[in-house]
Parts: sequence; C-alpha cells; structure tokens
Amino acid sequence: MKKFLILSLASLILVASAAPAVNNQTDCNTNHVKCREYVLNLDEPWYKVAVMLTGCDVAFGKCMLGI
Repeated sequence: MKKFLILSLASLILVASAAPAVNNQTDCNTNHVKCREYVLNLDEPWYKVAVMLTGCDVAFGKCMLGI
C-alpha cells in the first residue's frame, strides 16, 4: 500500500511538472502581496486570518507551478 501511494504521488508530480504553463513570476509575487495585504487588513478573528493567509500561500504556489 505504501509503495502504491508513493508511486501515485511521484507520477502525479511528474505529470503536473511535465509541461507546466509558464507564469510570470512578477505577477505571482504581486498577487501574493496584494492577497496578504487584503487579508491582514480584515477585521476578522485570528483563526480566520490564518486560514485565509494559508489560502494566499496555496494560490501563490499554484501560480508559481503553473497549475
């Protein structure tokens, strides 16, 4: 079972990185900064802010990988 899981994860990574769409790094960085500024300026409890900041980081990673 562990071998299957590792093999599946490795193949997913290879497929996702085989031909990624190239995104402009400057746009990704700008969008990430704007997202963080927007979230930090919200008047929400700390746990909601933490979840939203995680969303900003995930979106940044997806942008940089071209997913």
